[in-house]
Amino acid sequence: MPKRSLKFLQVAASIGLLLIVFYQVGLYSDEGRKVFSDVIKQADIKLLIACILVSILVNMSSVLKWAMLARARGLQAGYWRFFNYYLIGQFYNFVLPTSVGGDVVRAYELGKHTGKHDDALASVLVERYTGVLVLFIISGVCVLSQLAIFSVSFVLFSLAVFAVLLSLITWMIFDSTIYNSVKNILLARYAFMNPIFKKLDGLLYSIRGYGENRSTLVWAFVNSFVFYLLAVVNVYVTALVFDLNIGFVDMLIATPIIMLIMNLPISIGNLGLMEFAYINVFQLMGYSSVIALSVAILMRLKSLIDGAAGGILHPLYVTKKYS
Repeated sequence: MPKRSLKFLQVAASIGLLLIVFYQVGLYSDEGRKVFSDVIKQADIKLLIACILVSILVNMSSVLKWAMLARARGLQAGYWRFFNYYLIGQFYNFVLPTSVGGDVVRAYELGKHTGKHDDALASVLVERYTGVLVLFIISGVCVLSQLAIFSVSFVLFSLAVFAVLLSLITWMIFDSTIYNSVKNILLARYAFMNPIFKKLDGLLYSIRGYGENRSTLVWAFVNSFVFYLLAVVNVYVTALVFDLNIGFVDMLIATPIIMLIMNLPISIGNLGLMEFAYINVFQLMGYSSVIALSVAILMRLKSLIDGAAGGILHPLYVTKKYS
């Protein structure tokens, strides 16, 4: 599918999902807008500050895993440089026309700083891979533990998509048969692709290098579990801003499923998809759509704060312009 057509479909999906969300919350009526406005006005300011601080801890946990993986491949940089690159990546997630643009930028900047571009990109990819794999496992456990609640199409579809994608990625990482077959076929017809495959060879070599450092991978998976526990606390405290009756155990079950759905490459920057996930999973857990949308909006605002911080740090750490 042409890139422009794919982008059009993602934009259409974002708009369509937002329209569905507005309908579910009742924002097309004066009464629905008033209920939503009242919930926002009653937000607890102290808890609002607390939920912002928790978000910082979530970011720090993610950066710690990335730094650990990068250093395992000999990429030497201070923790705060990793943290700054991470925030700059968040900034580019908003200004580039793809949600993975920030990962590319932070990998490039780390590679430029260390002179090891393949290892830098590999560290980001392995960080993402381990995180998504753990998220899939946790989400699967949560769904199975509450199958009567979550045996709905959009949840099961999300699990199925990630099961297929993770299986294919894992196969390609640990079994070079498919990659080598595709490489040989394409190089036989298109010799100009040789430099591209040389770069891919280097990247795969760097990724597979983590297999020789089992302790690093173990700690990466442990960190991922800690990260998602902090993510649960983040959603829980954010929800308390609007409703003190939110249950922690409910958020412990709901948050991984919401995050899994949000990672589907359906919309632009998960706009619409994120709000849809919060509203429908919260409703399955017995909470109102108004509270769910309030939580989703605040979570998105916190991401915007991270992006804004990355924009401020940008001139200090990045010299190249991206388009």
